[in-house]
Amino acid sequence: MTLPILTERLVLRRFTLDDVPDILTFISHPSVARIVREIEATESGVRKYIEMQNSIEPFEQDQWCGLAVARKEVGRVMGLVSLVCKDHPHCPCGWSLGIEHHGQGYATEAASGLISYGFAVLGLHRISADTTSTNPASWRVMERLGMRREAHLIEAEYRDGEWIDYFIYGILADEWEKINK
Repeated sequence: MTLPILTERLVLRRFTLDDVPDILTFISHPSVARIVREIEATESGVRKYIEMQNSIEPFEQDQWCGLAVARKEVGRVMGLVSLVCKDHPHCPCGWSLGIEHHGQGYATEAASGLISYGFAVLGLHRISADTTSTNPASWRVMERLGMRREAHLIEAEYRDGEWIDYFIYGILADEWEKINK
């Protein structure tokens, strides 16, 4: 697979061990750590995640492929995007950015780059994403991308002493193509 993925302002690329401090900075914020549970918010946890990601081929079947999100001119990691490819052409994706980068269009741009790559290069038919009802910024990104809300799961997860609803969004390749002509 051809990496990195370039957008107007961003580079989506494989992680390196030089990224550990940047990842640790954004993953340590409670609002990010609550969402990105696959990375332990310690130096060793971040190293373990990077080593695991680098042990698989990008977009290998049944593996979460996480990519670093960095601004082109700065190069420091500000977040991550991920996609898991299945043995059928439907893949869930996700994203998370450091809190200081919220509200600047980076999440939409990074997710758009990943989705475009998924449809154009990987030949996917459908891409989905989910989020909690308590994360309106994330579901607004999904809506800006042209994804439609396909499900509202009531009290789908018990976390931090409360039941949380989930939203599932999706978009088909032909829908993406029409939106992005």
